[in-house]
Amino acid sequence: MSHSNKPALIGAGPLAGLGAFIAWGFAGAYFHAVGFASSMEILSQRVLWSTVLTLILIFALGRRAALMTLLRSPRTVGLLFATGLLIAANWLTYIWSVNHGHALEASLGYYIMPLIMLLLGRIFLKEKLNRTQIASVVIVLAGVVNLLVFFGTFPWIAMALALFFSFYGLLRKLIPADPIAGLFVECLTLLPFALIYLGWLQSTDQLAFLHTGIQNDAMLVGLGIMTTIPLVMFAFAARNMKFSALSLMQYVNPTIQMFVAVLLFGENFTRAHLITYIFVWCGMALFTWDNLRTARQLRANS
Repeated sequence: MSHSNKPALIGAGPLAGLGAFIAWGFAGAYFHAVGFASSMEILSQRVLWSTVLTLILIFALGRRAALMTLLRSPRTVGLLFATGLLIAANWLTYIWSVNHGHALEASLGYYIMPLIMLLLGRIFLKEKLNRTQIASVVIVLAGVVNLLVFFGTFPWIAMALALFFSFYGLLRKLIPADPIAGLFVECLTLLPFALIYLGWLQSTDQLAFLHTGIQNDAMLVGLGIMTTIPLVMFAFAARNMKFSALSLMQYVNPTIQMFVAVLLFGENFTRAHLITYIFVWCGMALFTWDNLRTARQLRANS
């Protein structure tokens, strides 16, 4: 049962969303560690092993009926193919950026993303923000604009990441799909393309998997775990909490990403980044306070 109209930040949906964003925040470190493979191979391995893992979860958790319901609807399968393409495009852009010295710009994309999600929620879901929430968005927007000015050029990586995932989140909220079964169908529709590409890499002696050591093979297989678990949590959160609240919570992800980029990858952290942090966390604190206050009022009146 969906509770998307409840503004509270405490509950299974919000906890799942928070877990997903924390995991994604540290994902860059994992992609950097598997940088011995090409970006396209990493993407293909993500699709392959995520398909395997989600299929195991479907049988282990008794979701076969939910899967069959999805497969009997050509329209739903088609929509999940579309969301699969969107998330694959997001994955590839992020993997490439992390392994080519653009992790900070990637984090900018995830700062911009919630603002795009708020706009999509307003346009397609008719969600409204009160004055306090609008003020929090304006504060965060000021921080994002500060980073945009800092980069000086159009941040195509950031905008691509933001647009791909925002539309993915919107469509996943609208598709009546079980989170695990839905992710399996998404990966399944992409699997033929992944297998064809991996086969081509093998035929041209460019495949890293099974050719660079057992430890590297294990890390590539592990892409299935670090891909599947956060996406299942995000899909659950998208179905069980307000879209606007989900979008603001998402700032946890790029904050962690920025620390990873600076502390692990050695990218330059400037005064512009510090100013943006101040704006973002002030906006987040205001938005969170308003949601908690509203939740207390609802409980008191119930």
